[in-house]
This record gives sequence, C-alpha cells and structure tokens, in this order.
Amino acid sequence: MSNIKLVHSGGNSVSLTTPDSNPAANRTFKLPGADGSSGQFLKTDGSGALSFATALSWIEHATFDFASTASNAIITTGIPSTARMVKINVFRLKHSATQVPYLRIGSSSGMHATGYTDIGTYRQESASGATIARGIRQTVGWAPFHWDFNNATNYYSGTVELNRIGSTRWTYFGNIDVGYPSPNNAQYINHMHGHNETFNATLDRVSLYMASGNFTEGYATILSLS
Repeated sequence: MSNIKLVHSGGNSVSLTTPDSNPAANRTFKLPGADGSSGQFLKTDGSGALSFATALSWIEHATFDFASTASNAIITTGIPSTARMVKINVFRLKHSATQVPYLRIGSSSGMHATGYTDIGTYRQESASGATIARGIRQTVGWAPFHWDFNNATNYYSGTVELNRIGSTRWTYFGNIDVGYPSPNNAQYINHMHGHNETFNATLDRVSLYMASGNFTEGYATILSLS
C-alpha cells in the first residue's frame, strides 16, 4: 500500500493513502483550481472531478410568542431563492376567533391569492375511523389545521412543511395534534396535504394567518432549508 507523506517542519507528518482493498479500477481525482469558502466541503461529480460545495443548513427566519404579543399572522419574508423546504413549527397555538387559520405562500410581488388545493383527515384518539375534508382552488389559502377545526378553545401543536418541486412549484404537508378541551376534552391527530395549481414564481414569503381574530397563546418558528 503506497501513500503520500507530507512532513511538517516540526517533524510530524500527514499522509494520503490508498484504500484498504484493491480498487476495481484505476482512480484519478482532480482537485479544484481554487480554495472554497469557510465551511464548505469537497464533493465529487462521480467522475473524479472534485469541487467545493456548501452543505444544506436550516435558517431560522422568525419566532413568535403570542402570549406576550398577540397577532393575526405567523409570517416571514426574505426566504432565500435556494430554499428547498420551509417549516412552520407551532406549540400550543390558540386563536381568539371561531375561524380556521389559513396558509399562503408568495413571492417578492406579494402573497399569492389563487389555486390552493388540499385534502386531509383527522381522527379522535378513541375513534376507529377518520373524518375527511378538502378545499378545492381556494383563494384564502390552505387549511393546514383542517377545515373542520375552527373552535377558539383549540390548542395546536406540530409542524407544517412546505417542499419545493422543481424551481417554482410547492406542496405542503401538515402533521398537527389538536387539543379540543371544550366541550368534550378530546384529543385529535390531524394530517393535511396539498399543492398550489397556479403559483409559478420564486417563493419569498409564507404566512399562516387569521382572517379574523388573533393568535393569542402559544409559540411558532419559521425555518427554511437551503
């Protein structure tokens, strides 16, 4: 087994060596012509050409504490054009109105207002079957907490995940547990998913909002993966 040994002036060395087992064929790796940026890693194109690349990482865009400051929206702008995924995480979120929270996406031109289609199910913890609801080509947005949940006493915890398809198309999936303390002190698990038929731009912003009333309790965080 051969190796390349680089000896430091202090006497110790660093070596590059061949694999433990015999390669299936001769291998040549071509180093990049320039150094990368801090934090980048060396990757291959599968044909021996090496280059520096940036690893995917999560960016936290906004956090909300609605017990301290009530608001009608969980919103952020300036999401990078390279984002492949956007997440809205909520913990014991509660709203003041008898109203379904809606989710919209948008570009630098503003929030998109057509083509929201989704479908999903919820089930009570003791029930054997699920209840289905859907929204077809809505202008208000998606309903990631389910179209049937509009009680102002509900608590919502979980994740709404947006995924980019191609360069400008987006789908979403919501996985939310719902505490329904009044009138029957019940717990539900809720799954919703959907897409937008007409949005065809670079996503720049998302908003989970109340058409009336405010979010009055709980916490939320918006993140993106680029």
